[in-house]
Amino acid sequence: MLKILNKKLDTVFVNDNDPLNKVRAQFLVNALVISLTIIILTLPTFYFSLNSSILFWRSLGLALVQCILVYILINTTKWKLIAHIVCLMVALLIWSNIYVNIQGIKIISLQWMLLLIVMSYYLLGTKWGLFYSSISLLFMLFYFAIFGRDAMTNVSSIDKNSFAFITVFSFNFLLIIYVKYHFYSAFNLTIKKLNEKQIEEKLLNEKLTAAIISAEQSAKAKTYFLSTISHELRTPLNGVIGMTDVLLLDNPREDQAENLAMLKFSANNLLNLINDVLDINKIESGKITMEKTPFKIFELVKNICAGFKIKALEKNIDLEIKLSSDLEKIAVIGDPTRLTQILVNLIDNAIKFTSAGKVCIFVKATNLADNEIKMYFCIADTGIGIPTNKQDLIFESFSQASSSTTRKYGGTGLGLAIVKNLIELHNSKIITKSEENIGTSFEFEINYKLYNLEVTENNETKTDNEMDISGLKVLVAEDNQMNTLLMKKLLAKWNIVPDFATNGLETVTALESKSYDLILMDIHMPLMDGYEATAKIRGSSDQTKANIPIIALTASVALDVRNKITEAGINDFVSKPFNPDELRGKLEAIAAEKAI
Repeated sequence: MLKILNKKLDTVFVNDNDPLNKVRAQFLVNALVISLTIIILTLPTFYFSLNSSILFWRSLGLALVQCILVYILINTTKWKLIAHIVCLMVALLIWSNIYVNIQGIKIISLQWMLLLIVMSYYLLGTKWGLFYSSISLLFMLFYFAIFGRDAMTNVSSIDKNSFAFITVFSFNFLLIIYVKYHFYSAFNLTIKKLNEKQIEEKLLNEKLTAAIISAEQSAKAKTYFLSTISHELRTPLNGVIGMTDVLLLDNPREDQAENLAMLKFSANNLLNLINDVLDINKIESGKITMEKTPFKIFELVKNICAGFKIKALEKNIDLEIKLSSDLEKIAVIGDPTRLTQILVNLIDNAIKFTSAGKVCIFVKATNLADNEIKMYFCIADTGIGIPTNKQDLIFESFSQASSSTTRKYGGTGLGLAIVKNLIELHNSKIITKSEENIGTSFEFEINYKLYNLEVTENNETKTDNEMDISGLKVLVAEDNQMNTLLMKKLLAKWNIVPDFATNGLETVTALESKSYDLILMDIHMPLMDGYEATAKIRGSSDQTKANIPIIALTASVALDVRNKITEAGINDFVSKPFNPDELRGKLEAIAAEKAI
């Protein structure tokens, strides 16, 4: 029977985090059931005894109460309430023995007192243990104070030989022993479980540590792989795009120019795909930073839209640009590259998923303050629309509204994920409004600091005539033959005849034997890479050569590339494949500094 009751307790205390609570409830159940058994055994003795009618009815009532208490214990977690009731019942039993039934202090009463003290401390803790101990002692002390020595009552010979006395007397001692045994068994079991928990936690922590190390190694491997594959893909792309630029500078025929433009467009699409994969990796790693450079939103948006006109015409859809005229003379400080990335992805998506109708780009200032401006952007289309239940999914990496969309329209599913994250980096959020077969609009707002208009206008008044950079003495450190040929042809267009080195060691040696105005340094080279070569140059005893301007030309776009370049002492860098105008601008800056 006790096993059945204890199993019932297991289900009641299954969600209890303190193992001692279940143990204490288990003790109460066991004690009450055993006590109930003893009462049942002694009831016939009390019933047939001429002087024990009160004991019979008291024992019968106690048995009924114990049945109720056991029922409550095995069906609820109110074991503390039951513990108080049991302690009060024992206290009442002691009081009735001393003042009513026996009218004196017998060994049975002392047993009950000792039992109450031990049980209250075990079940209810120090505070309540002290309370119930004090009650039991006060019963005895008060009786002693009234009757003195006569308070102690001897056990009569009749009592000694009665079954009830022997049973209760033995039960009380056994119950006291059981309390002690149960307490230490529970205590040891709890300690054992705690030790097992500690071992489990230790093993879990070891597994967690191993998982973290594995994840870190996986992340490093992923970053290294992306950096390597990016370098390997960008290197041939640099040759394709670079040679296309060189051919376009040769004043080709109209049909040749058209073919070259198509070639460059396709190569740039591949480059954008590579950049998307790398950017999502940067964003997920939390290592993307926002630049703060001055630019004009009006010009940026117009240039972006101009690049999509041909694509829109090919699909026979209208590309509408609604730019507020008051933006034309406003310059802001922000990250034009990231804004371009946001708009390009949104406009490209809008055109891709629109087969008829139009794509509209709407830009305006919603709030213009002294030093800040809030810009509102909206890209709307009359395309296929997005189902309501898929409007959150499209912003997840490598996700599109459906697999059929991917098959029909292509794409990696990275564009909108990048857009969402970049807008969040601007402390804003993107709002999607869409209806299937009607169209979609994406809206967002970005706060920018205003840039000094006078400085901007002064910069715009500079002459459009290109600076003569033909006098620059340039050393190119490049190990790839295609890139070497490209640099030779490109620099020849600017009337520059460079010297070439195929590794870092040759670069250092060439600089020792000849003076140059600048070095165009590839980072990944055999024997000695660009970082080591730069360190050697910066450590030269010849201060003029030690301080030579160095521009890194690298296909590597590792997350920490800018920090590594700065730490190595490299002045600037251009990512491959590079824009010839960007490189020329840097060369002109060096030529201008040299002329001062």
